[in-house]
Amino acid sequence: MRILDRINKPQDLKTLNQEEIRQLSQECRDVIIETITKRGGHLASNLGVVELTLALHRCFDSPKDRFVWDTSNQCYTHKLVTGRRDQFASIRTPGGLSGFAEPMESDHDTLAAGHAGTGLSYALGMSIALQQDPQQPYVVAIVGDGAMTSGPSYEALNNMVHQKPKRLVVVLNDNGWSISENVGWLVQWRNKLFLHPKFKQWVDAGHKLLGKLPHGEQAWGLARRIKTSVEGLFLPNLIWEEMGFHYLGPIDGHQQEELEEALQQVKKTSEDGTPVVLHVLTHKGRGYNQAEDNPCKFHQPGTPSAWAGGTPRYTYSQVFAKTLIQLMKKDEKIVAISAAMLEGTALGEVKKLFPDRVYDVGIAEEHAVIMAAGMAKAGLRPVVSIYSTFLQRSFDQLIHDVCLQSLPVTICVDRAGLVGDDGKTHQGVFDITYTRCAPNMVVAAPKDENELQHLLYTAITSGKPFTLRYPRGMGLGIELEDQLKKIPLGTGEWLRQGKDLTFVAYGSMVSVALEASKILENQGIECGVLHARFAKPLDSSLLHQASKNTKRLLTLEEHLLTGGFGSAVLETFQQEGWNTSTIRTHGIPDQFIEHAPQAVQREKLKLDAAGVAEKVLELYPELLDSAFSDHTLGRQNGQKKSTLESVTW
Repeated sequence: MRILDRINKPQDLKTLNQEEIRQLSQECRDVIIETITKRGGHLASNLGVVELTLALHRCFDSPKDRFVWDTSNQCYTHKLVTGRRDQFASIRTPGGLSGFAEPMESDHDTLAAGHAGTGLSYALGMSIALQQDPQQPYVVAIVGDGAMTSGPSYEALNNMVHQKPKRLVVVLNDNGWSISENVGWLVQWRNKLFLHPKFKQWVDAGHKLLGKLPHGEQAWGLARRIKTSVEGLFLPNLIWEEMGFHYLGPIDGHQQEELEEALQQVKKTSEDGTPVVLHVLTHKGRGYNQAEDNPCKFHQPGTPSAWAGGTPRYTYSQVFAKTLIQLMKKDEKIVAISAAMLEGTALGEVKKLFPDRVYDVGIAEEHAVIMAAGMAKAGLRPVVSIYSTFLQRSFDQLIHDVCLQSLPVTICVDRAGLVGDDGKTHQGVFDITYTRCAPNMVVAAPKDENELQHLLYTAITSGKPFTLRYPRGMGLGIELEDQLKKIPLGTGEWLRQGKDLTFVAYGSMVSVALEASKILENQGIECGVLHARFAKPLDSSLLHQASKNTKRLLTLEEHLLTGGFGSAVLETFQQEGWNTSTIRTHGIPDQFIEHAPQAVQREKLKLDAAGVAEKVLELYPELLDSAFSDHTLGRQNGQKKSTLESVTW
């Protein structure tokens, strides 16, 4: 029987001896590797924190004591030992465990998190609130995977020194990476932490020798404490001490006894309100050779089919990078900025060719946008590529530093729309709302990968603040034209004419509208398709023409309806004094969308072709003389329908 099978709650860990804990660490790694290589998910970051997670649960009492996992993508071992072992195989599947911490799953999960840099502020707030508790619990913030390149982390550290709450512990899980490799002074500081190799060899040899002697392990415990003291004499800890923290470390994050001793020490130190940080050095991808050799690739590798390669189509990210390379070869003023997502946004390939013109600023989206504004002000043409879910962190900077100054910054919004298994913390369904509200901003989305390259060229040469959104995943297989062309701002195009209804589709929904039109055509319903292309400025003349042609307009968007593309169309009609009663909107309802494959999410939300056809018949039943069956719409007979108003995941 595996030791893991005996662990039903964290308290069970405290009954194990060190040998059993070492065996349990390996069992946890085996389960994580086996599951994530099949299901997809965050692999390397979780393999690096197995020992740390077990040590935390052995030294504290969850859920009484609160663990705040910054970003929470590294909480898989935590899930395994907090009663979710038997459900772990369901991770990131519809109705299964989330790939992040999720309070609805377990009381051991303090908050649902997926963005870096929030953990320290959250932990400080909780700690202050819990000061009044007669049996005040400990609050432990576990930060890492790039969270310390994020500005809010330093705002929280600064305030911790002022507030001095009792029983607040900061654990810095330092693996040297965010998603891509970490950048900035942190890297330089971390490099100084590693003493001369001869010192490490001496330590390892001493451990082996003592292990052969009577009472050798006790002697090694004393030697280890001496080693920590010696390191403290030479290593640059002053930055933390100057900030006002009691600093302990660096500690080897894979030495269980050393970890537990250190945690007990900082736990005691925090009793009187002394700000305390435990610095733990971990190895991202520990125990899995492929992940250790390439932590970036195996940060979130996806399923085996996603690794296979050789597909005949480009992803939207690849087309973005390919086009950007083409443009950068012709114009030396074009530069690119990433916020710790070089590989995810495909800017890694661009950086190989232009190492001095591609900047990775770490998980610092606010800084990325302001820096781009500064570059634009000084004559460059910056392109900032950020996932939609992370761009929302730079909302103020988009307004104050880009649009207010009317600077030519191109914002490429990757992963716009539904993102699938990453779930509710990562859905890219808010960006139309928070970009189109800013004066001077142009907001556009291509109908396919070929148009993406033309719109990117248009954006960079427009001389305006320009947001270009495109979805996660593969393109439609459209052949890419060799010659780039500028598209007039605020112009849409007719793709299909129809007398009964017009789909006014935006971005990824254009191809869905065309397919839905074919489904409805089989029932004698003629639908036109208007490709809007721009959410701001809208092509008002085509919209007016569409309203005259059919008297029924249905807007389609893979975005939240609140403040989205459909709202923009309605606002235009209202401002022009046109009849708004002809318009209906279809998109994502006012709710957070749980994890599931993108195809499942679209089906549940009726954002696939069959679902859009169903929606048409719900809104306009007069278009049919008889009922429109699920089978006719392309669904399987007997499949349960979903409703837009309340989608159950």
